[in-house]
Amino acid sequence: MLFRRVLAQLSTRPKSSLVSANTVLHFDEIPSPKGLPLVGTTLALIAHGSTPKLHDYVDKRHKQLGPIFKEKLGPVSAVFVADPDEIRAVFDHEGKHPLHVLPDAWVAYNQMYGCPRGLFFMDGANWWYHRRIMNRLLLKGDFRWIEGACECVSDKLIDSLMGESDYCGNLEATLYKWSLDVIVSILLGSGSYSQLCGELEPKVQKLAQVTHLVFQTSAKLALIPASFASKFKIPQWRRFVDSVDNALAQANALVDTLIEKKPHSDGLLPKLLAEQITLEDIKRIIVDLVLAAGDTTAVAMEWMLYLVAKSPQIQEKLRRNPDFVKHVFKETLRLYPVAPFLTRILPEDAILGGYGVPKGTLVVMSIYTSGRDGRYFKNPGLFQPERWDRKDEFYSSEMKKASLPFAMGLRACVGRKVAETQLQMTLLKIVNKFEVELGNQREVEIVLKMVAVPSEPLLLKFKKL
Repeated sequence: MLFRRVLAQLSTRPKSSLVSANTVLHFDEIPSPKGLPLVGTTLALIAHGSTPKLHDYVDKRHKQLGPIFKEKLGPVSAVFVADPDEIRAVFDHEGKHPLHVLPDAWVAYNQMYGCPRGLFFMDGANWWYHRRIMNRLLLKGDFRWIEGACECVSDKLIDSLMGESDYCGNLEATLYKWSLDVIVSILLGSGSYSQLCGELEPKVQKLAQVTHLVFQTSAKLALIPASFASKFKIPQWRRFVDSVDNALAQANALVDTLIEKKPHSDGLLPKLLAEQITLEDIKRIIVDLVLAAGDTTAVAMEWMLYLVAKSPQIQEKLRRNPDFVKHVFKETLRLYPVAPFLTRILPEDAILGGYGVPKGTLVVMSIYTSGRDGRYFKNPGLFQPERWDRKDEFYSSEMKKASLPFAMGLRACVGRKVAETQLQMTLLKIVNKFEVELGNQREVEIVLKMVAVPSEPLLLKFKKL
């Protein structure tokens, strides 16, 4: 009855920012599933498939409880929001120095081993100082230097695929290597990268082999309090620590080498060295950039290739109309956002979905669910890139607010322009050189290993045109 009453009130209520004080429902009235003391609804999540299926579990909760609900999963209590207007309301309340949630295991590792990290881990004025510099360097101005850095690496990938006569042996590893090569090229600039790529190859290859293990091992700690895991050094914690140790060591070794080369070019590294940033902070920022971008863009490219491999007609359309790649890119990340959830800790009291939500509350924005909302997308489960064409009958400017793969606001993805450039450019180069054929016999699903990865290895054949 309570849920019906809430829905009836919400259906006649104006948007959250306009709700008057006397109509605001109490925080305790937010729909919530029944749980157990201490563990909340953790057992229900485990029965659903545990953290690898968290996106699907939360999506079903939204269907059951509505666009806003609260739940305790493992050590975390949060309010989950899926309505695009309410998601934007959260960003409206994020403040000058937005606070997001870091994986418990990562925070514990940094504290235990005295390991200061880059932008993703910074907060407050320190974060804002460095973030403004990165915004200016990566999100503003002339982007031809980014395009040049991406193009030379894309050409390398095409050359490597030319030698494939059957299904690509290890697509995941190939794309991890490609993704890290792009970051190195961005750091050095295309000219310096072309000169040094052969020398750097062993270091990049070694880093590519260990980077994804950080995400895989930390995902297995999602439902275990880090204080418990680290104190008793359970096997999952030991494997996580080993993976982070290895990845940070390899990433730092690579960054040290790049700095030693003193590239004089249009790359990001010379630009950073010219700023008023300490060398240690530059290294931390670059190391985190390398680790984060290597995983996310590789996975995004896997999903793009998977979808176009299922649609030969889409491949042909890309060959005829290169601009169509922008629609393929948007549609892929709508259906398969690499990060299915965005998080913020409210710095002030807010009204979300007609409920008063107090300062300090963790809000989880379910962009996997909002991106498949039938109110904004006709046939939301289907891959239909043409829906993003303004001339399409089902196009709506409202779609953009329901699909937020790079987040929004002050803490939106600083590498967005790099990711857009490398993914779209590389996909176009691939479909213009090859017919991409899918060998998987069943539908590939999403599983979460911190990021949304394919549930099984993709079998793709690249047949020369």
